[in-house]
Amino acid sequence: MESQSVLSNFLLFAGGLAVFLLGMKSLNAGLRKASSGKIAGWLSSITGNSLSALLSGAVATIAVQSSSMVMLTLIGLVQSQILTFTQSLGVVLGAEIGTTTMAQLIAFSPGELGLPMFAVGFFLSLVRRKRGVALFGEVLAGLGLLFFGLKLMGMAVAPLRTSEEFLSILTTLENPILCVLAGAIMTAIIQSSGAFIAIVITMAQQGTITLEIAVPLMFGANVGTCITAAIGSAGSMRAARRVFLAQLIFNLAYVVVFVIFLSPYLDLIRSISPSDAAGGLPRQIANAHTVSNVFMAIVFLPFLPLYGRFLTKILPDDPEEIGRIPAVWHLKDSALATPEVAVGLARQEIARMNKILGRMSRALPEPFLGTGNGRDIIYKHLPVSEGLLMREEKLDFLEKKVTAYLIHIMQEAVDEPLLRQAAALMALAKDLESAGDVVETLLEEFPSGGNGSQLTEEGKAEIERLHEQVCREIAAMNLAIAEMSFQRAAAVLKEGKAFQRMFLELGFTHMKRIKSRPESGKTHDLHMELLRALDVLHHQTMSMARTIIRMADGNAS
Repeated sequence: MESQSVLSNFLLFAGGLAVFLLGMKSLNAGLRKASSGKIAGWLSSITGNSLSALLSGAVATIAVQSSSMVMLTLIGLVQSQILTFTQSLGVVLGAEIGTTTMAQLIAFSPGELGLPMFAVGFFLSLVRRKRGVALFGEVLAGLGLLFFGLKLMGMAVAPLRTSEEFLSILTTLENPILCVLAGAIMTAIIQSSGAFIAIVITMAQQGTITLEIAVPLMFGANVGTCITAAIGSAGSMRAARRVFLAQLIFNLAYVVVFVIFLSPYLDLIRSISPSDAAGGLPRQIANAHTVSNVFMAIVFLPFLPLYGRFLTKILPDDPEEIGRIPAVWHLKDSALATPEVAVGLARQEIARMNKILGRMSRALPEPFLGTGNGRDIIYKHLPVSEGLLMREEKLDFLEKKVTAYLIHIMQEAVDEPLLRQAAALMALAKDLESAGDVVETLLEEFPSGGNGSQLTEEGKAEIERLHEQVCREIAAMNLAIAEMSFQRAAAVLKEGKAFQRMFLELGFTHMKRIKSRPESGKTHDLHMELLRALDVLHHQTMSMARTIIRMADGNAS
């Protein structure tokens, strides 16, 4: 009978935890919808001000009630270089503060409100004609489930107050270090520090644990929650992985400080918290959580630049990794006040885009013809196909950045020739981005090279001949763009006339070979797609040359 009672209490607790987590999930989903993806935009607007970053991290975490979500968003922003690693540090501290609000809420023992809140929220969520009302209902229903789950867990743990077996287990947790480890492990397992702290407070409400046990368990939850950032940063660039490292070291330092001074700290918490029998202990636990996180954030805040340099020494940037990440080299916001200078910087960035395209075009046939060593020419550990896609991403990124920069220039410029040049540069950037898309499309259609090694030797030689012609054209555009030179652009157009004759000749030769050599038919699709890709690269290059010539004609008129 006793074993049956233990089983029923365990199932009641598991059910209560499941309801709590479902409520947390529903609450997070409702808050995310209400924020309409603004959290990422909000965080990405952070400047170098550490205090504003801390406040933004705290408010963002309160808004979505998930420090894990904020950390994952932060890692993504650093990975995409929207935020720097140094800017992210203040947000990490703020997220730790924001996560304390749920503990404060739970400490008020709102379990009895759970079902009424869920009922009201559920019916409000059905009002689809009014999105604001529906979202409020979804959030309210999530809170109701969360509170009801707390009530069920409280009912399940209440009998533990008289359980000799459970009390004997608690004696082993009188060591605060063991409590920290237990809290970290349990939080890592359930992937939610909020859920574990809710369990701790629920047990405190039922009188099954003391403040001396509850607070170290809560410290452990702060460490265990880092597992989400660890998983989210896996495989990211080093700057993004340092965001996880920043959170982990901060929380470990937090644990060390407060475990060393645990006894006087608990005395302080008791002195500033209510001590009535009904709600004193839960309030003390929630306050201990808030005070410790706020204190550590304030202590760390002035030393964030030093902390950032320390973390960079532990996990330094990899120059090769940085080189693979899309980034502008020449555009400077400070130059926008002088449009003539800014146009020159934009021209340098577009010339760089053309050099990137040149490297792509040079490597383009390798995955399909089996030429070369199969590795990228600069990043030797990358397969050539990955190097091609990496550069295509760079062209996409740079086209957006250059276009936005040129729009700013055109809003400031008053000189007609300068406006013409800015418009021409914008067209060049678009042509370069479109040329890069050709490579991506070809790799998507033939991801494994399409058995290019089976092409006939004659077919390979024809493709390589046309490929050399395209590479010469793109290389010739480097100086044409750098100087915006009519003469150099005209020379590219003249060079391009040889391509059309060659293209028609090689296409006809391939068709004759299919008739005399049936094996050529097996690789016909790949052969023609390679010719087509080279043809598109040629046409985009000729389009760039004509853009420069039209700009020069307009300026001369």
